[in-house]
Amino acid sequence: MKIALCSIGSRGDIQPFLVLGEYLAQRGHTVKVASAKLYQTLASKYEVDYIYFEGDYESLLDDEAMKKAIGRNPFTIGKKLKEKVYPILENSLETFFEVTAWADVVIYHPKTMIDSIAFEQQRKLLKAYVVPAFTPTKAFKNPILTFLPLPNFLYKLTYKFANAMMGTVKTPINNFKKKYNLAKSPPLLDTPIIYGISPSFLNRPDDYPHNHYFTGFWSKRDSSQKLSQDVLDFMSDSKKVLIMTFGSMPYKSDIDINRFVEAILEKYDLKILLVKAWGLKGVSINTHTNIKAIDTAPFDLLFPLANFVLHHGGAGTTATALRAGIPQMICPVLHPVGDQYFWGKQLKKIGVGAKPIPLNKLSIPKLLKGIEQLQQEELAIKAQQLSQQIQTEDGLKTASEIIEKHFQNKSC
Repeated sequence: MKIALCSIGSRGDIQPFLVLGEYLAQRGHTVKVASAKLYQTLASKYEVDYIYFEGDYESLLDDEAMKKAIGRNPFTIGKKLKEKVYPILENSLETFFEVTAWADVVIYHPKTMIDSIAFEQQRKLLKAYVVPAFTPTKAFKNPILTFLPLPNFLYKLTYKFANAMMGTVKTPINNFKKKYNLAKSPPLLDTPIIYGISPSFLNRPDDYPHNHYFTGFWSKRDSSQKLSQDVLDFMSDSKKVLIMTFGSMPYKSDIDINRFVEAILEKYDLKILLVKAWGLKGVSINTHTNIKAIDTAPFDLLFPLANFVLHHGGAGTTATALRAGIPQMICPVLHPVGDQYFWGKQLKKIGVGAKPIPLNKLSIPKLLKGIEQLQQEELAIKAQQLSQQIQTEDGLKTASEIIEKHFQNKSC
């Protein structure tokens, strides 16, 4: 069958769709993945037909106004930057509308706004996400709003935030619908949802609808990728290794990253591998025998060689570290709004991570306390046990079977 996968946002929003799309193609389906031109190079590493729209998210992240806005009230962000966001959204809607009409089944990130433009084709729609932010539950607050101090009985109300967020971009949506004479529809349709989340890590809530699933993580091991010999040599030393990375998130702290690194090495007999990626690009790292800085590396190969990891808390990075079976400390860059703090709290709750501390609130004493927690033997044991559970799951196969059933029955 013809399957379209549509996503929009950061690399962490796009990559799971590429992984899932390639797996579906390997099962014999005709697959198209649609997202921004920015990710064309990334998409070339996957065996999918990639359809792109013009959208330079990287320049938005480099914009000083955007940097100041990240982590603040999202409604304010929408108002201040609509002149930059709306053109990208309008381009994306054209692409998503075209590929939705082509497909038998459409798997899409809710941020694509496909709910608003495909009401007449609802029967072939399935939402997909790696953050459980769209299904109301009494089990936990909306992960995007974990910081809110609310009693349990109000947890379900926090999911109205998703509808409210859709309202911040109603102008380009309404213009598009008017252009194509599309019917009125709610911002979020009642469709099946597949979450690329391990139920071993986060229990699927009992009050979820029957057709909202936790499939297990969506992961791909790329046999063509390898670690450089100098990295392998650094990691093979007898000292324990801490990996530090903030992925594509901009490093935002009043404390220079070198001061954090030096403080760790002064107190603990460790080695530190810094993966600079986008978040620390252009940052000069002080040289030291027990420090190595690299631009990038495949985390699925790198993490199993380390003992602990400190990172920003992206869902993909968290999942990779869980599979590797190493304790984690999350220092969210997106805070208070964002799912990064939610994952940090969950790691702490189940005993495989240190207490999460937002990067902009991280001090040297708090950091050292967190590194001390990471070195507790109990965390390492539990992390290994959880890794073994996760290894028994096949998230891609489970998700694919749900998708195929949806096509056959037009309902899950």
